[in-house]
Amino acid sequence: MKKRPSRWDRLIYDLIVLCSRVSRLIPLKLWLLIGRCSGFLVYFLDFQHRKITLRNLEFAFGKEKRGEEIGSIARSNFQQFGMIAFEWARLRHISKETLVNLIRVEGKEHLVAAKRRSRSVILLGAHFGNWEYAHLFYASSINPLNFIVRAIDNPFLEVDRVAYNQDFGVRILYQENGLRTAIRNVKKGEDLVIFADRKANSKEGIECRFFGKQTSTLALVPTLAQRFHIPVVPMFIVRCTDMIHHRIIFLPELNIGNKEKKESIRDATQGQSDIIESVIRAYPDHWIWLHRRWKKHYRYLYTESVARRRRGREKRRTRLKFEKP
Repeated sequence: MKKRPSRWDRLIYDLIVLCSRVSRLIPLKLWLLIGRCSGFLVYFLDFQHRKITLRNLEFAFGKEKRGEEIGSIARSNFQQFGMIAFEWARLRHISKETLVNLIRVEGKEHLVAAKRRSRSVILLGAHFGNWEYAHLFYASSINPLNFIVRAIDNPFLEVDRVAYNQDFGVRILYQENGLRTAIRNVKKGEDLVIFADRKANSKEGIECRFFGKQTSTLALVPTLAQRFHIPVVPMFIVRCTDMIHHRIIFLPELNIGNKEKKESIRDATQGQSDIIESVIRAYPDHWIWLHRRWKKHYRYLYTESVARRRRGREKRRTRLKFEKP
């Protein structure tokens, strides 16, 4: 059932549209500097997400990094996604030519090698860096791309996202029923990107280790790759030191869809987690650390946030109860 838009949804959308129009009048570097400062401000104001981010970083790295280094990564992480938020605000107006000038590609030979064996590939990705830039660039410059996502809660923003993705050649599909369509499109020669860094439920996931800690990980990539013999190529995007430009990095194909070097689903799932972890370790401020990645096995990490959400749900139920005629 589709969510009915509220006045609040409309207000948020109008503010973002206004922000998008203003962004066209400001040089990109200055615009990103404002975004970086905004992220820094949010770090100090958003106590809940700052606490989850710091706790995740401490849990993942343990004794590898000291307290001041953990704090520095967390602040940089908020600044990174502050810039990404401001880049996303410009996507309604960005052209393909502009995007091409902002990105350079590394390791494309790994993608080319995989494409020699198969018309289509699965791109292994994560909630890392400005993935919207990566997908739009890939679809407009390399091959049409399918992306299975969760719909944005704000219906107006979701309509916008679908529109600009379609303009660049990215087909937005939804988690509820998009997999069948994605498989059909892959068989036609289109590519598919899947994020495998989120926690998974017991039906979708396989037990593996992430940063040395037990967790449940989505096994969709190795399952599809082995069933349809599709090569899997990791793809990540990293911001350059000048803030404006980005690098899309293709890593060597994983031994998942390869008939000659076939791995078990469990080993392949652990392998994909290892790749994602290695990239996060190289660029720790690029990943979304506020995600409750280890919630299933280490609930104590997020006790306060779980209790806060439970109280919020109870308040909403009570309000709805009294609002009913």
